[in-house]
Amino acid sequence: MIRKLARPALASVYVADGVDTLLNTADHVDATESVLNRTRSVLPRKYARQIPQDPELVARTAGGLKVGAGSLLALGKLPRLSATTLALLAVPTIVGRHAFWETQEPEEKSTRRNGFLTDVALLGGLAITSLDNGGKPGLSYRASEAVKSATTSANENGSAIKEYVEENKDDWLAAARDNAEAAKKKVVKAAAKAQDKAEAAANSKKANKLQKRATKALKKAQKKLKNFEF
Repeated sequence: MIRKLARPALASVYVADGVDTLLNTADHVDATESVLNRTRSVLPRKYARQIPQDPELVARTAGGLKVGAGSLLALGKLPRLSATTLALLAVPTIVGRHAFWETQEPEEKSTRRNGFLTDVALLGGLAITSLDNGGKPGLSYRASEAVKSATTSANENGSAIKEYVEENKDDWLAAARDNAEAAKKKVVKAAAKAQDKAEAAANSKKANKLQKRATKALKKAQKKLKNFEF
């Protein structure tokens, strides 16, 4: 319930600021240009060149992002992402609008300081919202629990497998021996059968050879008998 009230209250500040930036862009150009110039001055030249040159376009873009992200936060849609987006947009806004250290006029300095502190407080609220899990465990906690659960499951499964192997190894060994013996008998039987076939084939060839010799001898004898006829 608190979240449903706090998120719209926090988001309303940035939605209103974004709408004002879109409607009165000219009033925000100077502050935006100041932020862009400061950013270029602290970055290496290679990266400073990537900073946009049009402060008006940057101001409009920032205003649109504030309205969009603030609306999502108020509706409770993607609250962590929208809060993070608003926090990133708030930092340059704070520096650009409330740089109280740049002025020596007491009244102006006091006004900027109050604005600076107010925006920093709001930034703290965004930081808390960006880390809020809505009462659910954080990502690191869930990852840690997942690892613990996986480790426990693996240990339990490993113990169960080990126990199963211990209980059945004798049966598996006996079955392996029986299979080996059966395979050995099959090999011996197949070898004997092959030997018998080889011997039968050899005998058959020998018989055919003897039969041919006998037929040839008989023909010779018949021929000789013809020569002795009167």
